[in-house]
Amino acid sequence: MGSEGKPDTGVSTTPKTEKKPKAPTKMEIASAIYVRMSKQKDMTRKQIVEQFVAEAKLSAAGASTYYQLIKAKLG
Repeated sequence: MGSEGKPDTGVSTTPKTEKKPKAPTKMEIASAIYVRMSKQKDMTRKQIVEQFVAEAKLSAAGASTYYQLIKAKLG
């Protein structure tokens, strides 16, 4: 038994000091794409959604949802 009355699993709960940099989330990637592409003249929603699918590895439905969320947040 461990010191807290729980079975000792042999796994340390102490956080590791070594931190890996987190990979950007799909939302962060899509937001960057939106900002980059919305600056370009005559950029359509369809083109931006297609880029979300290609770069952020989103499904077509997911890319469409992300577009709406990002547009509402960023304008």
